[in-house]
Amino acid sequence: MSHFSTAAFDLAGGQEQAQFLSTPDLCPRCHRNVHPKLIHAALLRERSLCQVLFRCTNQKCQELFLGTYVYTRRIASSGYKEYDLAAVSPFAAQKATFPETVSTLSPTFIEIFNQALEAESKQLEQLVGIGLRKALEFLVKDYAIAENPGSEVEIRNNLLGNCINQYVTDPNVKECAKRAAWLGNDETHYTRKWEAKDVNDLKLLVRLTVNWIDNSMLTKKYIAEMNAGKA
Repeated sequence: MSHFSTAAFDLAGGQEQAQFLSTPDLCPRCHRNVHPKLIHAALLRERSLCQVLFRCTNQKCQELFLGTYVYTRRIASSGYKEYDLAAVSPFAAQKATFPETVSTLSPTFIEIFNQALEAESKQLEQLVGIGLRKALEFLVKDYAIAENPGSEVEIRNNLLGNCINQYVTDPNVKECAKRAAWLGNDETHYTRKWEAKDVNDLKLLVRLTVNWIDNSMLTKKYIAEMNAGKA
């Protein structure tokens, strides 16, 4: 947060004046470092809060967002009320990026994964793990179908665990996907089996699965393309 000590603003039609200790230096919409433009400030008297409307100064964004400030003290020398920045909203999740092989293989996986991140950014914690579990299923089944095109119907209709065991042969993909599925199931069931693990572990295991799938597919691609070799 950058210092904002010299600025004072009339609030609520001139009834109050406030001095803000800091201003956001990161836009919650585009995630760029900016010096946002203050548009308007409104005092919420009953909670000693002030909300300030900012506009992002990034030319590709320029969206509006709110800074919520908490009253700290009255400055005797000027009579201004001093407020400190407490929160910025609305926050847009920064979309995750994936290797080209995975983007081509399973675009639905990426869509669901980013929706899970969006739920996380809105503090909808109970939905994040469920979204990651669904994303994992699309990723693994699309990979299994690519590896076993003759078994597409069976893979589509099978349980995720069965698909991993029967149709995923790469040992690293299999073991990471298997463990991600275990944690994903925990996120959808009443009772957890892996109490020492949480959604962050699930997110990491999904990422590991992505990485191993990327490695596996790229390895097969180059082996196939350069099978004869050149001495």
